[in-house]
Amino acid sequence: MNIRQDAWSKENDLLLATAVLKHVKVGSTQLKAFEEVGEILNRTAAACGFRWNAVVRQYYIPDMEMAKKERKQRNRIESRQVGKKTANKLPFFIPKESENDITMSDVIQYLTTIAPAENAASLQEENSRLQRELEAVKKELHHLKEGYTSMQEDYESLMQIMERARKLVVFSEEAPASVKFRMERNGNLEKVAE
Repeated sequence: MNIRQDAWSKENDLLLATAVLKHVKVGSTQLKAFEEVGEILNRTAAACGFRWNAVVRQYYIPDMEMAKKERKQRNRIESRQVGKKTANKLPFFIPKESENDITMSDVIQYLTTIAPAENAASLQEENSRLQRELEAVKKELHHLKEGYTSMQEDYESLMQIMERARKLVVFSEEAPASVKFRMERNGNLEKVAE
């Protein structure tokens, strides 16, 4: 059993972060990273996990996002390679020497060999999803246009009020102020005798 009571050093934290990021990039789990680091540092996987979540993770948030993106990209590439292997096994599909040599008839021939029902269902599902996204974007655009129109009207009203206030100030500076007012307790203005 790995039991250790001393403090974590910066090198230990760096080793932990490096292992976690590496495991996330390759599609492994953080738990496996904790176990790996635990073996190296003579600590439990739980201690490594606690250290990661309590202290170290906050310093590596952008790195984690990047590792996740790399994992997704890697998974896409692997799925494409699996798709290419499957495509090469399909009947009537003859791969060319390079991708530039593929003709339209090759594409049509390939498309007719794949399962049309599966393809149509997935395309319809994708189309439905895109239609929903389009409707959501249209609603948001409409909402933003309404907000913009409202702000434009408010801005124009404010400019009119400021122009009136400017004219009042100009007129009041020209004529001496002969009447003075004061505010009563209840908020009403009262004319003050001179």
